[in-house]
Amino acid sequence: MNIILASQSPRRLFLLEAAGLTVDVRPSFIDESPMSAESALSTTQRLCIEKAKACQVMDEKHPIIAADTLVAIHDEALGQPLDLTEAKQMIQKLSGKQHQVHTTVCVRWGDVYQSATVTTTVSFRDIKDEEIDVYVRCNDILDKAGAYAIQGGASGFITGIKGSLDNVIGLPVATTLALIEAVKGEVLPR
Repeated sequence: MNIILASQSPRRLFLLEAAGLTVDVRPSFIDESPMSAESALSTTQRLCIEKAKACQVMDEKHPIIAADTLVAIHDEALGQPLDLTEAKQMIQKLSGKQHQVHTTVCVRWGDVYQSATVTTTVSFRDIKDEEIDVYVRCNDILDKAGAYAIQGGASGFITGIKGSLDNVIGLPVATTLALIEAVKGEVLPR
């Protein structure tokens, strides 16, 4: 099945292609600033819908998939760090604590929208400042919510995961496939 991905995330592209979908990447660019007093969960839900709406396509033959992921600790949203200093501060906040990873997925086909949010709880061990310094220097993290990739150098920080692993990577695949089926009104071959 062909779909349009309104994201430039290589992780989302990989997950969708691994699920057997043919993906046309057409990122939509919006202002991703949180609104005042907006929770991390509400932010992902709003941004995801805005990304789906902003994706411009010439035809409506294929569903559009948009997603937004935020890491949240005590409902403080940790998006993509602006620089390595902010990345270090994010990892310090997560050190020794549990946090949530919220991903909202929206599938749009014409004027029909279906969306869902998946939350996974991730636990980090206590991380020494020296480890964090090495991590932020040696890993590509500026495009990652919470300044980490579970499938990369941060895997050694994790002591537990409760929920969907692919959600933490950036796209809950089973939820995405179910949304595509809901929009199309047919079951996808698996």
